[in-house]
Amino acid sequence: MAAQEVDTSRVPQDTIVARARLLVQSGKDADGRRLLDSLVNVTPTDSARFAEALFWHGTLATTAADAERDYRRLLIEAPLSPHAEDALLRLAQLEQARGDRRGASDHLQRFLLSYPQSAARTRVSVQLVRLLFDQGPQQLARACDVLRTARAEVPVSAVELRNQLDAQAPRCAYVETQAPMPASTVADSTPAPAPAQAAVRQDTAKRTVTPPPTAPVAAPPRATAGAAPPVAPTSVAPAASAAPAFYSVQLAAYDSQESATRMVQQLTGRGIDARVDGAVAPYRVRVGKFSSRADAAKAAADLKAKGHSGFITLVGPPSK
Repeated sequence: MAAQEVDTSRVPQDTIVARARLLVQSGKDADGRRLLDSLVNVTPTDSARFAEALFWHGTLATTAADAERDYRRLLIEAPLSPHAEDALLRLAQLEQARGDRRGASDHLQRFLLSYPQSAARTRVSVQLVRLLFDQGPQQLARACDVLRTARAEVPVSAVELRNQLDAQAPRCAYVETQAPMPASTVADSTPAPAPAQAAVRQDTAKRTVTPPPTAPVAAPPRATAGAAPPVAPTSVAPAASAAPAFYSVQLAAYDSQESATRMVQQLTGRGIDARVDGAVAPYRVRVGKFSSRADAAKAAADLKAKGHSGFITLVGPPSK
């Protein structure tokens, strides 16, 4: 029976995907892709079967452009799929293969933000560090930030990965020794007086000499009969109190607001109260606003039971 004659609506999906892969492996690429085409076309986009079919459609594509199109479509239309993690990594590989280091590093950075519990996190961090260093001095600070985080997360047992990171560490020696400018120095932009000028000022301060006026001083208002004298303010109340901090469960982070919004719509359709946080990239998909970490942990466990892995994050100013 020819591949195009198969009624995919009556055949289990795993059987269709397995048959398509078998056809490609046996040299019948066109038949295998047609089989997956039919499966993608008849499967609802909100179904797990759609993501499965689309992932393998990209994996078995004959050109890099076709594979990239399918992987990007999967991330936009099925961001909750278990295959989204692999699709993001394969996009990075495609970008790197055509020499786009910036695009590849952006995909890997998004991976680290979106999948903090992934077993591939350490390997991805090492790859990202190399890519950032390869982009030259303009990415040096970013590379060193990723390197420091990766070295703190790599387990002691991962000797090879630790060695790879340690080999890159000397490139950050200068960056790591740069101390931030003290806040007092940044706040006060007036240059300090030269030693000779300071000596003159100290000497004139000892004499009874009226210094030159620096700015006109307003005379105090005259008191009127029966009126209470003006009282100088002792403090200035803040314009508005800072919003209290709260805990949320973060499920993903995207460079595209459209992708983050689409994921929120899918989560909302499944009864999960999700939102997009951030006015600029990365756009973070988060669930809940909890007053305690314990409540957030319970929500994270409930989400994990539904197949959505995330991590707890503190949102807003830190509590005092």
